[in-house]
Amino acid sequence: MLYNDSTDEAGNSWGMTPAIDRLALSRTLLSITRDGVFFMDSCFRIRYANPVFVKALNMNRQEHWACVDPTPPELSSPIKEAGSDGSHPGLHEIYTDVRNRANLANAQVALAAAGFWNGDLIRITPNGDSRVDEVTIALARQASGAMSNASDTALRYVGVARDVSDERAAHERLAWTRNHDELTGLPNRALFTLATDQIIARTGEGSLALIVADLDDFKQYNTSRSHELGDRLLQETARRISATVRAGDMSARTAGDEFSVLMPIRAASEAREAAQRVAAAFSQAIQVDGECFALKASIGVAVWPADGNDASSLLAAADLAMQACKEKGRDGIMLYEEGLTLDRIGRRAMEKDLRSALDGNLLSVSYQPVVRVDSGAVESVEALVRWCDPERGDIAPDRFIPLAEETGLIMRLGEQVMLSACQQGLHWACPTGPSIKVAVNVSPIQLEHPGFTDFIARTLELTALPPERLVIEITESTLLEHMEDAAATLTSLKLLGVSISVDDFGTGYSSLAYLKNLPLDILKIDREFIKDLEGSEAGRDIVAGIINLAHRMGLSVVAEGVETAGQFGILRELKCDHAQGFLFSRAISPQEIESRYLALSGGSRLSAFLN
Repeated sequence: MLYNDSTDEAGNSWGMTPAIDRLALSRTLLSITRDGVFFMDSCFRIRYANPVFVKALNMNRQEHWACVDPTPPELSSPIKEAGSDGSHPGLHEIYTDVRNRANLANAQVALAAAGFWNGDLIRITPNGDSRVDEVTIALARQASGAMSNASDTALRYVGVARDVSDERAAHERLAWTRNHDELTGLPNRALFTLATDQIIARTGEGSLALIVADLDDFKQYNTSRSHELGDRLLQETARRISATVRAGDMSARTAGDEFSVLMPIRAASEAREAAQRVAAAFSQAIQVDGECFALKASIGVAVWPADGNDASSLLAAADLAMQACKEKGRDGIMLYEEGLTLDRIGRRAMEKDLRSALDGNLLSVSYQPVVRVDSGAVESVEALVRWCDPERGDIAPDRFIPLAEETGLIMRLGEQVMLSACQQGLHWACPTGPSIKVAVNVSPIQLEHPGFTDFIARTLELTALPPERLVIEITESTLLEHMEDAAATLTSLKLLGVSISVDDFGTGYSSLAYLKNLPLDILKIDREFIKDLEGSEAGRDIVAGIINLAHRMGLSVVAEGVETAGQFGILRELKCDHAQGFLFSRAISPQEIESRYLALSGGSRLSAFLN
């Protein structure tokens, strides 16, 4: 018998249950279970299979198999094979894949010795796909007092087969995603770090170059175009890097727009050459839907063992070199050196001091006058933040402002400067004539912040400064890199009544065409164009063209970096509206602005620049 003479909670013995009831219960149980169930004899021939097992193994085709319900007491009605000898199929005839041979042999030994086996068997479907069945087989226990039946045809084993293909695939997929980037298919930072440590552990002679390539200005593709475009560019970049490096190199996507490569090299002197192979991936523009995108990257390189003993230290060193490359102009290769770490330590100390200066409101705002070319009147000033540290002394803005942007302190710094400038602008109100305007530079991080327009509105309300006396200055590079978002923010700012100025125009080597779609009021020509006014006819023609086109678009023009009387005279001839530079004044304190320009002639702002 297949079942022992057990007793349930009610005291009813299964062995006392009528055979017809046992048959009905068995049939029902075997028909509703989700697993395949089969009975085998001592020769591993299958004598019975439930519908799930029959269907899974395609045994229900009449030309091959026929399933007859078991009958009591032995449930031994066979699955009949339509073969010439009329024998029952063995387990090995069902799981025919050669990969099953070892497991089937193990099953026979384990069942003979211990009466139990569990393992995987590969099943081939009619369309040729491979499926994995987790199979468990156990020796059927005899009923109490029953005589052992040694006949080969007696049912000896009960088997359960469960299709675990999808479950195993899901687990494998989960394990893969833990270690890979789904977008590009490359290893992620975790796997790259692990593999690098393993490679270091077994590397004897020679060196390893760890190269980090971070895409320059990549954010613009996600913000001004679409994330779909950004994803496609990243996928193509990954493909190119993988195709460019050698077969023995390992590449990975270690951050959003950052890729890393580990290359075995013979000596540290080959590190730059190795990095150049990665840089070659960016030598040609990427085409997406017929449009070309010339991606560039800042590349940092660290060498094992000189620059670090493990993956973490090498990645940190390469990242420092990459950041240094960005700070020096981007689109290049920088090798790590010890001075970069010392510089980073210094930057951390400076960040701490800058945070303290912001907490104590210790930064000051100076103002550089903007002079009207035709009359010499000072109608506006540009607010410029200054930091005098007790230990370091005066720190140049080009040192601490990038640090503030990098560390996120730029929002607090920008808010303090804006509030101070608006308060000072209200203080300079002139009851007898036009009041002076105040221009404040805005970082791209501020411009991208969703609450920036609301902040400006609150500041104007708090300080009571009329909106028409505030000028928001944005660099041309910010507009070019964040065109779509910038346009929306500038439009909302214009609704407040403030003026918008484009600073450093010309540094982006762009035309005036893009300006026509933006709500601008003022165009400031970069100092690089102004310095060539006296010595270059071509330089003069460029400035003249910018002024004429800007005027046709209704924009007022400010020339930056005016340092000589000759430059000022040429700007007058070219009908430039305003000039700003050391010829007139450096950035000075609010008190000096008042004494030099606002107190003359009973409040007149006329200067002697025309004399």
